[in-house]
Amino acid sequence: MAASLQRTLGPFNINRFLSPPKQACLRYINGPTVDLSHSIHAPSLSDPPPSPQHDRRSRLPSDFLSSLRARHPGLDVSINPYDLDSHGRGESHHPTAAPDAVIRPTRVEEVRDILTACCRERRVEGEDLPIVEIVSVIPYGSGTSLEGHLQFLQRAEDEGSPGADEGEIKDIPTSCFTVRDDEANAYKKVRIKRKGGISVDMCNFQFIGEVGDDAFVRVGAGVTRNALNEALRHTGMQFMVDPGADATIGGMSACAASGTAAVKYGTMRDNVLAMTAVLPPTTILSANDEATASNNATSKVVNLGCNALKSSAGYNLPALLTGSEGTLGVLTEITVKLHPLPAYVLAASCAFDDLHCAAEAVANIRMMGVPVSRIELLDEMSIQAFNQSLIMEGCGDGGEDDAGALRLKPMELKPTLFIEFASHSEISAHEDLSAAKNICVADFGGKNFVSAADESTRHSLWAARHRLYYSAIALRADGGDSDSPTAQSTIVTDVCVPLSHFADIITDTANNVRESGVVGPCFGHAGDGNFHCILPLKKNDTKEYRDRVTAIIENMINRAISVGGTCTGEHGIGYGKKKYLAKMYGEGGVLMMEALKKSIDPWNIMNPGKIVDNDSYGGHDIVTEN
Repeated sequence: MAASLQRTLGPFNINRFLSPPKQACLRYINGPTVDLSHSIHAPSLSDPPPSPQHDRRSRLPSDFLSSLRARHPGLDVSINPYDLDSHGRGESHHPTAAPDAVIRPTRVEEVRDILTACCRERRVEGEDLPIVEIVSVIPYGSGTSLEGHLQFLQRAEDEGSPGADEGEIKDIPTSCFTVRDDEANAYKKVRIKRKGGISVDMCNFQFIGEVGDDAFVRVGAGVTRNALNEALRHTGMQFMVDPGADATIGGMSACAASGTAAVKYGTMRDNVLAMTAVLPPTTILSANDEATASNNATSKVVNLGCNALKSSAGYNLPALLTGSEGTLGVLTEITVKLHPLPAYVLAASCAFDDLHCAAEAVANIRMMGVPVSRIELLDEMSIQAFNQSLIMEGCGDGGEDDAGALRLKPMELKPTLFIEFASHSEISAHEDLSAAKNICVADFGGKNFVSAADESTRHSLWAARHRLYYSAIALRADGGDSDSPTAQSTIVTDVCVPLSHFADIITDTANNVRESGVVGPCFGHAGDGNFHCILPLKKNDTKEYRDRVTAIIENMINRAISVGGTCTGEHGIGYGKKKYLAKMYGEGGVLMMEALKKSIDPWNIMNPGKIVDNDSYGGHDIVTEN
């Protein structure tokens, strides 16, 4: 099989034309979970996202953009206020902290020169020491990240931006630092000033390579998941990592995305074979080198990994950059695994009287080795949200509309499992379904086990799962509240625990939500112990209500860590969950991450303040002289 799929796909993002609730609804139309998250910090829960800051003053060096344009005349550079603000937030409630410019490169060489220009030394009249100007860089895919990955924290002192307790990066305009001069093989004194930040939008990297007989494909970082699968449609292969949002392959790799299909096909860490990345500069670009910067670039283009299915050759560098959240470099091309499309798909649902029993059924299905391609668990409040959304839409009779399509009907208010089976044959799919049904019904008291084979009925059967995010927002609708009739923002947090603890942790969390009087449906990619809690917030929510939300999130994460789980299964760290890394890995683990960051990004250019801190410049601890 060899299908040439080399092409250039024009960037198109329908989200630009839809309101956030409609975006969320579309993201769920094919059944995956959204890759959303939250921050537990009080300032983020209390303050609504600011409106665009049209009068914001750029903090970039005065000649930064002009010098890049001179070097690359066709370079796409934007300082449009709305463009800036859309690149300074993700799909979460985190306050906007926008860059000073958005740059959309088209070639790897442009990315290299952009990063090189972000660490420059210059002499300033009246200054006794050289000034090292550092410009922060955050790579951008499609903007679906959720833990504050895209916020430019150096704007922490600007109105409406994240505060110091959430990872502020401060300017240091007057302090004297001792750094290493690699050319002179000695140390020298400089003054360091952080000069704003840029978003490097990878939307123009739309290359899709050839699919051969080895079931992998090389793609540009800006190719979205849906665009890739559309291009693969006639090959019989698909890229199976499905985080819900139509994220880019580069962004999915950078954030180690997963989703509903991970139980069968694995996460991005399992599906990335190789990549090309541009690493940040390790030495300073002096003013004298700027005219020949392309020949003296201190940023390096590296090719990592190989196309073999296994390798024991040295460090696993693609795995290091997968999940690095833009803190170690910019991904430009990625080689990902493909999987054959299943010949036969069955969907099923099963209700339970008790959430704990439903979760235990999942663990047993997995322990017995029953092959499932997706297995999702919704608690009672999730089903309530779905039913209420049907009422608001004026539907729910379960009949057919004028076009003959099935109309949705309310479900019984019980915790419910949604299971999908994908196989090479109808016989094996039905055998797998029968085994799962026996565990659910005979062993754990499941009721109303229903299955479907045709696509329309499968989607109808899974409708509550497909529409969950939108339904959760509708759950807080209040027609009598003219000031805030529905949720203004939504926090969705996730944890992942060993399957042996899954039933206890998700049950405890759902009970905590109910007892706290908070609206917060719990649901999970139950097959791998990953679950989420959706917590819609309204503009007029009291501080006391928001404090209860914060406590629920804290308890959920601490419970997960206490049983050997993780504070995030698929949403990432950003700056929203930084403090939990020490609880998970201890001081030694965090120090090791900081050492990696310091080694690869010594000038702290790449997405500073995310995952770990790097309080060094030039790879050495700062020595301040008063």
